[in-house]
Amino acid sequence: MASSPDLSAAAPSDLFLRAAKASAAKARDKTNTDVTTQYAAALSGLIGIFILAHWIRFIVIRFHLSQKRSVLLYPFIALSRAVRRVFIRELPGFTSVGHAILVAVYVALNGTFCFYNLDYSKYSNLASRLGWVATGNMTFVVFLALKNTPLAFLTAYSYERLNVLHQIAGYTTLIQAIIHGVMYSAYFLSNDKIHVLREQVGTTGIILGFVLLASVLAGLFLRKPNYELFYIIHLVLSVVVIITLGLHRPKKILIVSVLIAALWFSDRLLRLGRLAWNSVNNEASIYPLPDGGTRIVLKKPISRARPGKHCYVWLPRIRAFETHPFTIAASEPMELIINTYSGFTRDLHNYAAKNPGASLKVSVEGPYGTNPDPMNYDKIVLVAGGSGATFTFGVTADILGRMTQDSKQQIDFIWAVRGHDNLAWFTQHLNNLRTHMHAPKFALKLHLTRLPAETAINTISGRPASVTSDESSSNQPTAASEKGIGSPHVSSPTSPSGPRGGSEKEELGQLDLPSAMTSCSDLPIIRGRPDTEMLIKEAINSVGKDQRVLIAACGPAGLLKVVRNTTAGCIRVDGPAVELHCEQFGW
Repeated sequence: MASSPDLSAAAPSDLFLRAAKASAAKARDKTNTDVTTQYAAALSGLIGIFILAHWIRFIVIRFHLSQKRSVLLYPFIALSRAVRRVFIRELPGFTSVGHAILVAVYVALNGTFCFYNLDYSKYSNLASRLGWVATGNMTFVVFLALKNTPLAFLTAYSYERLNVLHQIAGYTTLIQAIIHGVMYSAYFLSNDKIHVLREQVGTTGIILGFVLLASVLAGLFLRKPNYELFYIIHLVLSVVVIITLGLHRPKKILIVSVLIAALWFSDRLLRLGRLAWNSVNNEASIYPLPDGGTRIVLKKPISRARPGKHCYVWLPRIRAFETHPFTIAASEPMELIINTYSGFTRDLHNYAAKNPGASLKVSVEGPYGTNPDPMNYDKIVLVAGGSGATFTFGVTADILGRMTQDSKQQIDFIWAVRGHDNLAWFTQHLNNLRTHMHAPKFALKLHLTRLPAETAINTISGRPASVTSDESSSNQPTAASEKGIGSPHVSSPTSPSGPRGGSEKEELGQLDLPSAMTSCSDLPIIRGRPDTEMLIKEAINSVGKDQRVLIAACGPAGLLKVVRNTTAGCIRVDGPAVELHCEQFGW
């Protein structure tokens, strides 16, 4: 009986404390909801800047406003070129300076909204805020991962160009989730509330954190060496993330979880529907190419397919549950030329080598990619390294197919390839270019970087030519060979004491002409690596200040670095309008 008065006296105080805590928690959730909404609005505003910039540039290009040199437009054109001169330069660790600035802005926004309008009386308040901002970032991560993203139309940034931002957003989300979990765990342990970690809110949060960590680690350590394994793990873990996020705080973030799930599943369903539709009455003929290449020719092309874009290919005979992206080299018939690395491409090449010309069940999904329209430019410079020529051959085919007698476009096609075997990959395309290479509007500059001196031939006549030993040992083309297609650099077998003796007939009889060389014997093949910087500068300087130049490149990182920095240095207020498009290797 003595304890009854104590209980009755304590009850009002306990109820008051609980009510105060509930009110504080409700106020905190309201503040966090508002801040997260403001963060989403800030990200939307950042996207809006890119949308506005894209459509202003589209209007300027479409109506040739930069060529009119209007006094009213001059300040905007000058500012745009000054910014682009800096932004498109290569920066180690990033795609470009502009990409690095965008990442810095994104990180700054996260830092701002993680600490903005925050009650610092308890560190659990910071833990809660980080959880809310991480949830908002998770939505952003999924949005950037969509293959059918609205940003492709609104900003001309297709999903593959947004992938680097998808990765940065994923890293940011993981860091916030880890700090959120560690701070809340410390708070519960220090306040003797460890039981909360055993409840659904705690266990699902712990699972969610470890799943996010596993997904990021898979991206860091598996994406490059074994992309197929990474993709499967990433796909499975993405589903687990969506489920555990919804279970972690079902009353507070259920709407966010449903939104994330709707974005993810709608994109998947759309892609699956396209695959099913394009698989009807469709087959692919596969052919092995020298030096590990594979050529695929499809019976039925997909709608809106244009050379230079890419699509996802499903070959159930090679991989029943996988699709892989490849650049479209030609659209009529639809053709893909594929280099061999590992996994799917290796198995595909091995099958093609054992069964050349075999017909396989196929489906394709796409197309994807947002390339500038080359018909809006007076000069187009296409630069490729190795199998990156799949992209530039595709763009060239698209341009030549759309050009008329009155078209004013001039094309410089620059391709650096390792050896003559790789030429066979594009024999048909090179033969098509042969009909245009003597035209004043088309210049083909084909460089063989590893052509040995003892097999080098005069590619115009098919006959060996005598040069000095110094010329034959040089790895760089002569100045004359870089000036135009009519003066190829040639070399012949030499010895330390000079050119070999013997008649021309005897030398020809001993020379084994490679098949790719023979089939394209009148093409201007240049031995050695191209001086890409000089070629780009010459192309830009050859046009007037009221004209437009497009530099489009695809190839290894070293080549793209040179292209980026050279193009950036050529952007001037008093010069022609210069646009750069780099098609990066490695989705």
